[in-house]
Amino acid sequence: MSISIGPIALTVDSLLTIVSVISLWLLTAFFTRKASYKSFATDTLFYSLFTGLFAARVAFVIAMWEVYQHDWLSAIDIRDGGFNQSIGWFAGVCIMLFRSKKYSQLFSIYIKSAAITAVAVFPFFVFNSMLSNQRTIETINVYNADGTPIELVLNNNKPTVINFWASWCPPCRREMPMLEYAQKNDVNIEYIFVNQGEAPSKVRQFLGKQKIDLKNTYFDFTGSTAKELGAFGLPTTLFFNAGGKLVDSHMGELSEASLQYYLDPLRKKAINSSD
Repeated sequence: MSISIGPIALTVDSLLTIVSVISLWLLTAFFTRKASYKSFATDTLFYSLFTGLFAARVAFVIAMWEVYQHDWLSAIDIRDGGFNQSIGWFAGVCIMLFRSKKYSQLFSIYIKSAAITAVAVFPFFVFNSMLSNQRTIETINVYNADGTPIELVLNNNKPTVINFWASWCPPCRREMPMLEYAQKNDVNIEYIFVNQGEAPSKVRQFLGKQKIDLKNTYFDFTGSTAKELGAFGLPTTLFFNAGGKLVDSHMGELSEASLQYYLDPLRKKAINSSD
């Protein structure tokens, strides 16, 4: 689900998206290298990317406005990763098509560049999606505060959220009060917090100082459990359905809106299965 490049950790989907954008940009620059409109062609990609990101964020905020209206300033905090990708891609392509009308050759160049990029990168998207969709995790191995190994069962007929975190991680610290509130008020979701590589005494000290009361707090002293689940960056939050199938993941800080975005499908499936 994620990959570590030195000190930087990215989800595989994010990395592939970045590679796709760079590839499209480079191919467009190559095919227009001798044309008088080279700058216009590459600038159009920049405008399309900016418009797509803006539209994707606005669409996400509108969809989750019931949450954002309690703190509307959080709507501009994109660290929660809240974007409607479908709307973003649509808006970006529309800008690209609109601007390409100025030069008749430009449309075909974009099509050719996009086709080459798709052939090169799309199989990796499919492969990563197949791997993610096939992962059903019945148990995970962690430790309790006494250092005793524990095997946690995930297919317990209840959707489960696993949050990998550490007290030295600023995004982890910022999202912790929100996750504490969610755990206390959402009894139909099982929340599990797995600390990474810290001593239980240090974790207790941190939680006590911050006045945070978490249930189901466990420890992954060597980071092996996180690596087995593909979580190489912190914080990483995994979302499992009631049968223990990994259905989604989020790397980076969660907001209340982005958390609800991931939980809504789990709740609907749980209700439908109970009916």
